[in-house]
Amino acid sequence: MPDLQWDDLRMFQALARAGTVRRAARQLHVHASTVTRRLDQFERQLDVKLFRRNPGGLKITDAGRDTLARVETIAGQIADLRRSVAGSDQRLAGRITVYVPTSVAPVALPAITSLSNTHPEMRIEFVSPFTPPNVGIGEADCALVITDDPPQHLIGRRVGELAFAVYGTRDIVEEHQNSTVGWVDLTPLRIDFQRNAFAAAPTRTRCTDVSIQHAALRNGMGLGPLPCALGDRDPALVRVEPPRPVVVREIWLLAHPDLRSTARIRELMRVVGDAFEAAEDLLLGRAGTGADALP
Repeated sequence: MPDLQWDDLRMFQALARAGTVRRAARQLHVHASTVTRRLDQFERQLDVKLFRRNPGGLKITDAGRDTLARVETIAGQIADLRRSVAGSDQRLAGRITVYVPTSVAPVALPAITSLSNTHPEMRIEFVSPFTPPNVGIGEADCALVITDDPPQHLIGRRVGELAFAVYGTRDIVEEHQNSTVGWVDLTPLRIDFQRNAFAAAPTRTRCTDVSIQHAALRNGMGLGPLPCALGDRDPALVRVEPPRPVVVREIWLLAHPDLRSTARIRELMRVVGDAFEAAEDLLLGRAGTGADALP
């Protein structure tokens, strides 16, 4: 059997977690056909079927589950080695992988950009915003996590709260005053704005991703909820009040404890944490809107 390559193991791990070739390809930043080809080669190399293909995606086989357990162990060992080496690094240089959800990107990205410009020997790599990484096994060095229950095995701090409000284009909002416009539902959101204040608006669109929700509202598909950090900064949107912005979850900046003494990680967490403290009004919907809020 030829020597196994770590890239193939990482590809298999991504497939097992994502469940579809397309989602795995997006996480790995490669074309779907590349993932399919490499999976076929990997299965031939092992002489075993790791997945059963079906119209809904990939279903892992018993052999695949056994392989995944072993790959997860290897991934953890590689991450431990990397963190052990990085933990003694006191240079403001080297690679940092960071997870930034779309909801808080307007706050995080300017701070990280400033850090990168100040320390050009740092190499910033952003992991896919569509699937939160496992910081514990090294899929990211630092992560901004929107949760009220952060993992206890990670270090970090609460850097703010994330509020949502209802937005639409000015034309849509003005039309809403006289007739019923459509509702654009953000399905992961646990606050039911529609039931509370827009019960008459029929749900015509559902989104599972904040970036798609944002684009749908900007293109006039209806009214719907959006993080204030996105909606209030967008001059194409106006906020509808009532209701007032509602805090949905806390925002945590987290890293693996083995990286606590790494200079570049400490500096990134300091700079990003300070940026979130300064942006409290924006995150909570108190900073004013790109266009005036309408009743």
